[in-house]
Amino acid sequence: EAEWYADLWLVIVWVTYFVLYIATIARRKEPHIYVANWYFMAFILVVAILHIVNNLAVPISWGQAKSYTIWPGVQDAMVQWWYGHNAVAFFLTAGFLGMLYYYLPVRAKRPIFSYRLSILSFWGITFFYMWAGSHHLHYTALPHWVQTLGMTFSVMLLVPSWASAGNALLTLNGAWHRVRDDATLRFMMA
Repeated sequence: EAEWYADLWLVIVWVTYFVLYIATIARRKEPHIYVANWYFMAFILVVAILHIVNNLAVPISWGQAKSYTIWPGVQDAMVQWWYGHNAVAFFLTAGFLGMLYYYLPVRAKRPIFSYRLSILSFWGITFFYMWAGSHHLHYTALPHWVQTLGMTFSVMLLVPSWASAGNALLTLNGAWHRVRDDATLRFMMA
Protein backbone atom coordinates (compact mmCIF):
# COMPACT_ATOMS: atom_id res chain seq x y z
CA GLU A 1 0.00 0.00 0.00
CA ALA A 2 1.16 3.47 -0.77
CA GLU A 3 2.10 5.79 2.06
CA TRP A 4 0.01 8.83 2.85
CA TYR A 5 1.86 11.38 0.72
CA ALA A 6 1.62 9.12 -2.34
CA ASP A 7 -2.12 8.77 -1.67
CA LEU A 8 -2.47 12.55 -1.64
CA TRP A 9 -0.80 12.84 -5.04
CA LEU A 10 -3.00 10.10 -6.46
CA VAL A 11 -6.12 11.89 -5.18
CA ILE A 12 -4.92 15.15 -6.72
CA VAL A 13 -4.40 13.41 -10.07
CA TRP A 14 -7.86 11.77 -10.06
CA VAL A 15 -9.68 14.93 -8.96
CA THR A 16 -7.82 16.95 -11.63
CA TYR A 17 -8.76 14.30 -14.20
CA PHE A 18 -12.41 14.58 -13.15
CA VAL A 19 -12.39 18.40 -13.29
CA LEU A 20 -10.82 18.35 -16.78
CA TYR A 21 -13.34 15.77 -17.96
CA ILE A 22 -16.29 17.81 -16.64
CA ALA A 23 -14.84 20.97 -18.23
CA THR A 24 -14.61 19.15 -21.55
CA ILE A 25 -18.21 17.94 -21.26
CA ALA A 26 -19.34 21.48 -20.34
CA ARG A 27 -17.82 22.87 -23.57
CA ARG A 28 -19.44 20.32 -25.84
CA LYS A 29 -21.40 21.43 -28.92
CA GLU A 30 -23.79 18.48 -28.77
CA PRO A 31 -26.60 19.16 -26.25
CA HIS A 32 -27.10 15.47 -25.54
CA ILE A 33 -24.64 13.61 -23.27
CA TYR A 34 -24.06 10.12 -24.62
CA VAL A 35 -24.34 7.18 -22.24
CA ALA A 36 -20.67 6.38 -22.79
CA ASN A 37 -19.78 9.69 -21.14
CA TRP A 38 -21.95 8.84 -18.13
CA TYR A 39 -19.94 5.66 -17.62
CA PHE A 40 -16.64 7.50 -18.02
CA MET A 41 -17.72 10.13 -15.47
CA ALA A 42 -18.70 7.39 -13.01
CA PHE A 43 -15.39 5.63 -13.65
CA ILE A 44 -13.38 8.76 -12.82
CA LEU A 45 -15.47 10.03 -9.90
CA VAL A 46 -16.05 6.72 -8.11
CA VAL A 47 -12.42 5.61 -8.33
CA ALA A 48 -11.40 8.94 -6.73
CA ILE A 49 -14.00 8.55 -3.96
CA LEU A 50 -12.98 4.94 -3.34
CA HIS A 51 -9.34 5.87 -3.07
CA ILE A 52 -10.02 8.74 -0.68
CA VAL A 53 -12.21 6.69 1.69
CA ASN A 54 -10.07 3.55 1.59
CA ASN A 55 -6.85 5.40 2.28
CA LEU A 56 -7.95 7.69 5.08
CA ALA A 57 -4.99 7.56 7.42
CA VAL A 58 -3.31 9.45 10.20
CA PRO A 59 0.37 10.11 9.54
CA ILE A 60 2.79 9.61 12.43
CA SER A 61 4.31 13.00 11.61
CA TRP A 62 4.63 15.28 8.59
CA GLY A 63 8.27 14.30 8.24
CA GLN A 64 7.66 10.54 8.07
CA ALA A 65 5.94 8.43 5.45
CA LYS A 66 4.44 5.98 7.95
CA SER A 67 0.74 6.30 8.73
CA TYR A 68 -2.06 4.27 10.30
CA THR A 69 -5.51 3.70 8.87
CA ILE A 70 -8.45 5.25 10.66
CA TRP A 71 -10.55 2.11 10.14
CA PRO A 72 -10.32 -0.39 13.02
CA GLY A 73 -10.85 -4.16 12.81
CA VAL A 74 -13.93 -5.34 10.98
CA GLN A 75 -14.61 -1.86 9.59
CA ASP A 76 -11.23 -2.03 7.88
CA ALA A 77 -12.19 -5.36 6.29
CA MET A 78 -15.46 -3.86 5.06
CA VAL A 79 -13.79 -0.75 3.66
CA GLN A 80 -11.11 -2.88 1.97
CA TRP A 81 -13.73 -5.01 0.22
CA TRP A 82 -15.84 -1.98 -0.59
CA TYR A 83 -12.72 -0.57 -2.24
CA GLY A 84 -11.59 -3.79 -3.92
CA HIS A 85 -15.00 -4.75 -5.26
CA ASN A 86 -15.80 -1.30 -6.58
CA ALA A 87 -12.32 -0.73 -7.97
CA VAL A 88 -13.00 -3.69 -10.27
CA ALA A 89 -16.55 -2.49 -10.91
CA PHE A 90 -15.72 1.06 -11.84
CA PHE A 91 -12.15 0.81 -13.06
CA LEU A 92 -12.86 -2.13 -15.36
CA THR A 93 -16.62 -2.64 -15.80
CA ALA A 94 -17.68 1.01 -16.11
CA GLY A 95 -14.68 1.74 -18.34
CA PHE A 96 -15.55 -1.19 -20.61
CA LEU A 97 -19.25 -0.28 -20.75
CA GLY A 98 -18.30 3.29 -21.63
CA MET A 99 -16.22 1.96 -24.53
CA LEU A 100 -19.03 -0.42 -25.52
CA TYR A 101 -21.63 2.34 -25.65
CA TYR A 102 -19.23 4.51 -27.63
CA TYR A 103 -17.82 2.04 -30.15
CA LEU A 104 -20.80 -0.27 -30.66
CA PRO A 105 -23.06 2.22 -32.48
CA VAL A 106 -20.13 3.70 -34.40
CA ARG A 107 -18.76 0.37 -35.64
CA ALA A 108 -22.16 -1.28 -36.18
CA LYS A 109 -23.40 1.85 -37.97
CA ARG A 110 -26.63 1.60 -35.98
CA PRO A 111 -28.03 3.58 -33.05
CA ILE A 112 -28.15 2.02 -29.60
CA PHE A 113 -31.27 -0.14 -29.40
CA SER A 114 -32.72 1.61 -26.34
CA TYR A 115 -31.46 4.77 -24.69
CA ARG A 116 -33.80 4.14 -21.75
CA LEU A 117 -32.40 0.65 -21.25
CA SER A 118 -28.87 2.07 -21.23
CA ILE A 119 -29.86 4.64 -18.58
CA LEU A 120 -31.51 1.90 -16.48
CA SER A 121 -28.31 -0.11 -16.79
CA PHE A 122 -26.10 2.84 -15.87
CA TRP A 123 -28.01 3.81 -12.73
CA GLY A 124 -28.52 0.18 -11.73
CA ILE A 125 -24.83 -0.63 -11.98
CA THR A 126 -23.82 2.63 -10.31
CA PHE A 127 -26.16 2.15 -7.36
CA PHE A 128 -26.17 -1.65 -6.89
CA TYR A 129 -22.43 -2.22 -7.38
CA MET A 130 -21.56 0.28 -4.65
CA TRP A 131 -23.24 -1.89 -1.99
CA ALA A 132 -22.27 -5.36 -3.18
CA GLY A 133 -18.70 -5.57 -1.79
CA SER A 134 -19.70 -7.13 1.51
CA HIS A 135 -20.72 -10.35 -0.23
CA HIS A 136 -17.04 -11.27 0.02
CA LEU A 137 -17.32 -11.23 3.81
CA HIS A 138 -19.99 -13.86 4.50
CA TYR A 139 -19.52 -15.78 7.75
CA THR A 140 -17.18 -13.17 9.23
CA ALA A 141 -17.47 -10.77 12.16
CA LEU A 142 -19.25 -8.27 9.92
CA PRO A 143 -22.83 -7.66 11.09
CA HIS A 144 -25.31 -10.03 9.48
CA TRP A 145 -27.42 -7.23 8.03
CA VAL A 146 -24.38 -5.89 6.13
CA GLN A 147 -23.65 -9.36 4.71
CA THR A 148 -27.29 -9.70 3.67
CA LEU A 149 -27.26 -6.25 2.09
CA GLY A 150 -24.19 -7.15 0.03
CA MET A 151 -25.71 -10.44 -1.09
CA THR A 152 -29.03 -8.78 -2.00
CA PHE A 153 -27.42 -6.05 -4.06
CA SER A 154 -25.23 -8.65 -5.79
CA VAL A 155 -28.34 -10.52 -6.92
CA MET A 156 -29.97 -7.24 -7.94
CA LEU A 157 -26.99 -6.59 -10.24
CA LEU A 158 -28.47 -9.16 -12.61
CA VAL A 159 -30.97 -6.56 -13.86
CA PRO A 160 -28.55 -3.85 -15.05
CA SER A 161 -26.02 -6.43 -16.23
CA TRP A 162 -28.53 -8.18 -18.44
CA ALA A 163 -29.92 -4.80 -19.54
CA SER A 164 -26.48 -3.82 -20.87
CA ALA A 165 -25.92 -7.19 -22.51
CA GLY A 166 -29.40 -7.20 -24.06
CA ASN A 167 -29.03 -3.64 -25.29
CA ALA A 168 -25.73 -4.50 -26.97
CA LEU A 169 -27.12 -7.65 -28.59
CA LEU A 170 -30.29 -5.91 -29.79
CA THR A 171 -28.23 -3.04 -31.20
CA LEU A 172 -26.51 -5.57 -33.46
CA ASN A 173 -29.83 -7.03 -34.61
CA GLY A 174 -29.60 -6.94 -38.40
CA ALA A 175 -25.90 -6.02 -38.35
CA TRP A 176 -24.30 -9.28 -37.22
CA HIS A 177 -22.38 -9.49 -40.49
CA ARG A 178 -20.30 -6.53 -39.31
CA VAL A 179 -19.08 -8.52 -36.29
CA ARG A 180 -17.42 -11.01 -38.63
CA ASP A 181 -15.47 -8.27 -40.42
CA ASP A 182 -14.74 -5.81 -37.59
CA ALA A 183 -12.18 -6.64 -34.89
CA THR A 184 -13.51 -3.91 -32.57
CA LEU A 185 -17.01 -5.39 -32.65
CA ARG A 186 -15.64 -8.89 -32.13
CA PHE A 187 -13.75 -7.69 -29.07
CA MET A 188 -16.81 -5.88 -27.68
CA MET A 189 -19.06 -8.90 -28.15
CA ALA A 190 -16.60 -11.53 -26.93
